[in-house]
Amino acid sequence: MLCLSLSLSEMPFGRRPTFHRHICTKVLLAEGRESPFTEHCRNFEKSYRSLQTEIQRLKDEVQEMHRDLTKHHSLINTDTMNEILERCLLIDEQIASQYSAVQTQRTVFEEKWDVTFQRVTNEQEIYEAQLHDLLQLKQENSYLTTIARQIGPYILSIAKVKERLEPRFQKPENDCIDTTVKIHEDQISCKKKSCSDRDSDSSLILPPD
Repeated sequence: MLCLSLSLSEMPFGRRPTFHRHICTKVLLAEGRESPFTEHCRNFEKSYRSLQTEIQRLKDEVQEMHRDLTKHHSLINTDTMNEILERCLLIDEQIASQYSAVQTQRTVFEEKWDVTFQRVTNEQEIYEAQLHDLLQLKQENSYLTTIARQIGPYILSIAKVKERLEPRFQKPENDCIDTTVKIHEDQISCKKKSCSDRDSDSSLILPPD
């Protein structure tokens, strides 16, 4: 029989997504920020744990029945089997109800997610633009530095040529000082010469009889 070859360990239980969701929810609730979504997660976890507990009980009972039937060839009470089936149907209704309740909140959450997503997107764009602008300034500065280094030797060379061709621009103050000193020396020389001439003239005047 095909049903007897089935193993509960081979059932497609979504352990990985469940574990990931559990960790993410635990982190979210640990942050302590209250919001409609955190309240929803808190209520969901309570309902989910209750359903999960019932499923685990059914799993244990069905697994035991399966083992008794296949290994021990024991007779199974039909009432027990019917009871398990009824509980399975009841749990199925509870899961459907819970699923529907979660689905009805999708619109409310998606509206908030859209706003949050847009805000996060804007922040990411601003952040990337900031880095881009800084890199652009760095490139411009690097370009200017390269140009300055290239024209620097030419400026120094032109300045040296100008100094050789126009030496008068090197020490203008010294030239003015030399001219002033020369004029002053000429004035002193003239005064000395004038005094000497007067002395000579006075020596030629004869004394009165």
